[in-house]
Amino acid sequence: MKNSLLPKILCLGFALTAVLPAQPITPAPYHVVWDSPSKDHCGSMPLGNGDLSTNAWIAPSGELVFYIGKTDSWGDNARLLKIGKIRVALDPAPAITPFRQELSLTDGTLKVRYGDGTTLLLWVDANRPLVHVDIAGTRPVTATATVELWRTSPTHLDSIECSDVMTDRSKPKTMHGPTIVEPDTLLTGLTGRVGWYHHNTKSVGPAQHAETQGTTGYQRVDPLLHRTFGAVITADHGKRLDATRLQSTAATSHHLAVHVLTQHPATPDVWRKAMDNLITATAKTPLAEQRQAHETWWRNFWNRSWIHITADKSTPSPVIPPNNLAVLTGKDQAGQNRFGGEISHAAITKGALSAAEIAIRAAKRPAAAAPTLPANGKALPADLTISAWIHPGQTPTSGRIIDNISPGGANGFLLDILPGNQLRFIAGSTVLTKPGILVADQWQHLAVTVDAAQGSLRLYHNGRQVAESTVATGDDTFVLSQAYALQRFITACAGRGSFPIKFNGSIFTVPNAGSPGDGDYRRWGPGYWWQNTRLPYLSLCTSGDFEMLEPLFRMYVDELLPFNQYRTKQYFGFEGAYFAECIHFWGDVFNETYGWTPVAERKDPLQESGYHKWEWVAGPELVWMMLDAYDHTGDEKLLTQRILPTADAVIRFFDNYYQTNAHGELVMHPAQALETWWDCTNPMPELAGLKALTTRLLALPETTTTPEARAYWQSFAAKLAPLPTRDVPGGKALAPATKFAAKRNSENPELYAVFPFRLCSFEKDNRDLGIQALKHRWDRGNFGWRQDDLFMAYLGLADEARQLVVGRARNHDKNSRFPAFWGPNYDWVPDQDHGGVLMKAVQSMLMQTEGRTIYLLPAWPKEWDVSFKLHAPYQTTLEGVWRDGRIQQLKVTPESRQQDVQIIE
Repeated sequence: MKNSLLPKILCLGFALTAVLPAQPITPAPYHVVWDSPSKDHCGSMPLGNGDLSTNAWIAPSGELVFYIGKTDSWGDNARLLKIGKIRVALDPAPAITPFRQELSLTDGTLKVRYGDGTTLLLWVDANRPLVHVDIAGTRPVTATATVELWRTSPTHLDSIECSDVMTDRSKPKTMHGPTIVEPDTLLTGLTGRVGWYHHNTKSVGPAQHAETQGTTGYQRVDPLLHRTFGAVITADHGKRLDATRLQSTAATSHHLAVHVLTQHPATPDVWRKAMDNLITATAKTPLAEQRQAHETWWRNFWNRSWIHITADKSTPSPVIPPNNLAVLTGKDQAGQNRFGGEISHAAITKGALSAAEIAIRAAKRPAAAAPTLPANGKALPADLTISAWIHPGQTPTSGRIIDNISPGGANGFLLDILPGNQLRFIAGSTVLTKPGILVADQWQHLAVTVDAAQGSLRLYHNGRQVAESTVATGDDTFVLSQAYALQRFITACAGRGSFPIKFNGSIFTVPNAGSPGDGDYRRWGPGYWWQNTRLPYLSLCTSGDFEMLEPLFRMYVDELLPFNQYRTKQYFGFEGAYFAECIHFWGDVFNETYGWTPVAERKDPLQESGYHKWEWVAGPELVWMMLDAYDHTGDEKLLTQRILPTADAVIRFFDNYYQTNAHGELVMHPAQALETWWDCTNPMPELAGLKALTTRLLALPETTTTPEARAYWQSFAAKLAPLPTRDVPGGKALAPATKFAAKRNSENPELYAVFPFRLCSFEKDNRDLGIQALKHRWDRGNFGWRQDDLFMAYLGLADEARQLVVGRARNHDKNSRFPAFWGPNYDWVPDQDHGGVLMKAVQSMLMQTEGRTIYLLPAWPKEWDVSFKLHAPYQTTLEGVWRDGRIQQLKVTPESRQQDVQIIE
């Protein structure tokens, strides 16, 4: 069926002769600058070198304070611990008025200028496990570095998180046994240095998990036992005051260095000798050369790719995003979330009424009147007042009062009530709430005022203001461009380590009030969820940051593919491998979800928890991501040593686990569609993944594969069922599975045919199936791991994608000062899923690829100009400028690939 909604596609069949800029776009406009110190760690800025990180801030006293994180500092309970915390104080202390603190993305440096002219530079060496502190001033001062340990004695955690090795929800406090954090050890016998280490004298979890899950026969080194990590501080002319303090004598300049090392396995003595060798080796390179190499790394990083978006700044961003949605009373856009009471005098009037005017209107409910509401969100005035009288039921729970927003979205406004007698107003990504304010079974007056010039929102109840917020009304394109640059920086700061990026905080966690563990605390614990873990990696091929994929592939393929093959053979007696959704870094499923009953005592070897029991999309998607990397780089070792073995194991698992019906069709049952639908046949994620995967494998050059392998892929592909669809108002839509029931979560598995597997996209004849699925999806949102903005980009819905991705860029953690510390959302702060989706969504709005075809501007807003450099398959880069509605500059390298570029209008 021909799709009338298909966009106009123009082939770029001519050479553009416009001269490109001599220099690439730099990240300098997106540097984060503050003019005051921070009260605590909530005001920290991130730095890192891909494996080693700091969360740093300047305290009100002028002292530099920073936590140190590392990708491989696993404690004996499998918790990813901080290395430690350091405070640097100057005496006399510098003046803090005036004050300037800048995170310089250009060279990965935190730069501070104090009121008396003293300067401080903090940087994590891009090429060494080393943190530098450089201080310069106009008068002699001493600089004292103090180690501030919090793991000082054995500590029993009174609460643990999901995926902690001792989490057992059948036990009191959900603990199968105690979780005891052992202390760090301060180094003794040093001269001119201070230091500490953490040594795992025990291992809690791996052996017990293997015993429970029947994997003791797989030979591997205990991943926790004797892991040793720590740091040593050195300084020019440093004097050791005691075990925790190192002082650099009075001078106008100082250089302190923090050397950080993890070894596994290692005794403390072996670690100390290795640390001494590390310090000696570092000293052989002059500091100036270290700094130059550091700056070169960051310069090359930023020169790889960029996206710089601009727009007409004469048009300020509205406080409430305009849309074509209806303005409704008493229900949401899907007719759900109905208000359990009466609503009268619902109105939207032009102008922001004063507090006095609202008090007068709230004094007495007038006679009944019809609502005075605009037809849709595009008719809203910039300054306005939203008001209504409501009469909740006896027990107010939840329900819409006035609604002009997609459920779960940030593309309009919403006035509603929530459990706990809570009043809420949403405008875009800004939320005002007031708990415990509503009164049951009484008429009460509600009002919201919007002042566009001030960017202010005020919420009133019975004539009294109960909440207020100021909305950042700056240029959307700057906010989004900065968010993209900052998230790419954060990924680079943690993406070259020994283990994949932790989605729930990466290596930038800080203490959380009321939670145990100081800076070690993270919600959702130490485990890896594939659906979450993949999201920070989706953008790396397009940005050209290929080396940052290595930790992901190394863990999931090099280390865990053989283990997964062993487990499959052990459980089912056949060849192949399934990749479980929830695992510890050594491969075993969390006992929390697997169940604590040993496999030898049960009939079913799979996990007990239904949330991931048959969720196996990780295998097809892992191969899909590796094929993306191969298409971009042409790395033959990646293909032969990782992709083909993994693809074979994954396909054989599905082929062996499931049976065919009388028609020769593979029937995937029992199965589930992500965590959401628990009773499925032929779930969309796995089915779409296997279809897309076999198609790409068969498209590989015949010289890279064998006839036997190709014949097997063809025979397997022929068994796969058609993509599932369902009937919806208006036609057909992609479905979560051929048959689906038992909804338990809020994902949209039906749209996996759109993203990541691109079997339904903006240029294909089946686009309507994706659009209808998007329109009738059960769950919505543009925060955390939600991917609505990505689905919209792949379906070519520019306006919708723009609204959601801008809302995502503006939605950072309200308790964090740094504008790209997202969350907590579903995960933890900083939420790497939120930022990972943001990066991929912006890229996909600007460029998508399929095979050799490169689509430019498939979902790009008409009013946005953009300068970009992006990477495409077949070792191709595109560097160009889109301005005033047309491509003004474009350089395609190599030139032969220019014929494969298609511009979407």
